[in-house]
Amino acid sequence: MNKDKYPFSVRCILNFLRKCNKKRRVVGQVPTTPCVFLCRHRDIKGVIWAFVDIKVKVRPWMLDSLCEYKSAKKHFYSYTFLKRKPKNQVFRFLFSPICALFLVFFSKRLLSIPVYRKDKASKSISTIKQTVKALENGDNILIFIDTDYADENEKSSGEIYKGFYAVDKLYYRKNKKHIPFVPVFSNKEGTTIREPVYFNEDRKEEFYKNIVYGIYNP
Repeated sequence: MNKDKYPFSVRCILNFLRKCNKKRRVVGQVPTTPCVFLCRHRDIKGVIWAFVDIKVKVRPWMLDSLCEYKSAKKHFYSYTFLKRKPKNQVFRFLFSPICALFLVFFSKRLLSIPVYRKDKASKSISTIKQTVKALENGDNILIFIDTDYADENEKSSGEIYKGFYAVDKLYYRKNKKHIPFVPVFSNKEGTTIREPVYFNEDRKEEFYKNIVYGIYNP
C-alpha cells in the first residue's frame, strides 16, 4: 500500500463525503513536511470536515476505548446512546455493536494512535512515543484538542487540551528541530488551514493563544 494514500475502503468513504461537500471552500496550504494538524470536534461535524478538507493522509489521535471493539460497544451503549444522544434500550442493543464495528474498522485502517485519559493517564507516554515515531516516518498527525467535543457553537475561544505539546519536546530531543503545529478552523462553509505554529518553552502561553485563536476563528 502506498504510505501516502489511505486504504481503498477509506478512500471510498472520503470520495463520497467530498462529493457531498463539494461546495466547501478550503483556504490555506498544508506544509510540505510532516506536521500536526490541530482541530475542533464540533461534535462529529468537525471530524468529518477535517478529513474532507485536509487533502493529505493523516493519522488521528483517538480515545483508546474507541480503538477496541468491546470497549467501543460499551461506550456507545452506556454513553453515546444513553447520555449524549439518548435512545431506547432496543436501539442501544441493536446499534451499539454496529457502530462499534464500523468505528474500530476505520480506526485500524487510519492507523489511529490511542489516547489515554483519566485512570489510564499514566500510559500517555505511549501516545507521545507513537506520534513521534509516526512523524519521523513521514506521517501527518490529526488531533482534536477542544475539551468539550460536543460543542458546536461559533465563538472566539474555548478550552483545549494542552498535553499535545509533549510531542514536540520528545521530537526535538531526538531530532533537534521543532514540529509544525497547524491550527485548522472549520465550519459549515469551509476550512481555513493556518500557518504553522512552533512550540517555544519560553513563550508557551503565546503558543497556546495562537493555537486557540487559529481553531476558533474564521
